[in-house]
Amino acid sequence: MQTFRTLLRQSVESVTDFGRRYRSDPYARTETNIIAVQTGYALLVLLLSIGALFYPIALRPVGNWALLAFAATMLGLAALFGSLVARLALAPVRKALRAQKEFIGNIAHELRTPLSIIKTNIEVRLLDANIPPEARALHTSNLEELDRISDIIHNLLSLNALVQPERIHFEDVDVGKLAHRTVYKLTHLASSKSTTITVRIGKMHTAWGNASAIEQVLTNLLKNALNHTEGGNISIDIEQRHRDLLSIVVHDTGKGIKREDLVRIFEPFYRSDQARTRVGGAGSGLGLAIVSELVKIHHGRIDVKSAPRHGTIVTVMLPIGRNSHASAHESTTHTAANVKMHEISLDFSRGVKDERDAN
Repeated sequence: MQTFRTLLRQSVESVTDFGRRYRSDPYARTETNIIAVQTGYALLVLLLSIGALFYPIALRPVGNWALLAFAATMLGLAALFGSLVARLALAPVRKALRAQKEFIGNIAHELRTPLSIIKTNIEVRLLDANIPPEARALHTSNLEELDRISDIIHNLLSLNALVQPERIHFEDVDVGKLAHRTVYKLTHLASSKSTTITVRIGKMHTAWGNASAIEQVLTNLLKNALNHTEGGNISIDIEQRHRDLLSIVVHDTGKGIKREDLVRIFEPFYRSDQARTRVGGAGSGLGLAIVSELVKIHHGRIDVKSAPRHGTIVTVMLPIGRNSHASAHESTTHTAANVKMHEISLDFSRGVKDERDAN
């Protein structure tokens, strides 16, 4: 009797503990749901199989069509339950990723105020004409680092905004106007790099998307090109490519990207060893990651071709505007150098990632 009570108490404790873990632990809940779904599917298959035993008697006049219908039903059920299992298995990962991005966004938002205060204090200090040269150089260096941190925070906030892309408003966007605005904002950086920027706009230059998002794509691509181009040239070509796609091509004559780094350039915070030396400016490793996310939201495509010492060509393809209009400018086709370049492509219209060599 005592043994029975002990077993009963242990069973109750096990059930209570399981219920507590099911409510609090998303992974335990997912594991339980997957087991339940698979068990239910096995039970359904068993019942249908038992029913199929009576098929020759009950459905003899129907012939082989009944067998085909039964097979189609089984395949459909397998696909349905497989999709359900996949959704259950990925639910905790998606939730954790969303929570992580929101946390990073909240932290970045909180950091903006103290950084702005520090930057303002340094700028006020630099207005003093009697500041020693050593102190001025130190404060100037600190100010540059604060600007770099501000860029990182801006990118982190952008990633946080991308957690809920359904809130992004889409409309016809004049990409040519955004390109000129972006170039104007980065004129000082281009001058410090002794780099010239050429903008060529085709007859069709309207995309269907979000103006702020596309402007950030242009800013990140152009800033990335400037950070790795010293005393060279950068061209931006905007023209209609194919029937329903607008092409944005950013071509620089900078140091280029190695093949082993090219396949990882869209990873957040990834920078090659060469880029980590801050000579000529170094990014945060978030620019291209944000570009890929924004292009994904627009159901577009990114192609990156590069080779060391031969520059980089980034092509972004976006859906053409629904009410596209012509411009007075004529487009000029920009061709790559006659060298073998490596290429990586992200096609978010079909969800394809491809890596290959381009001749």
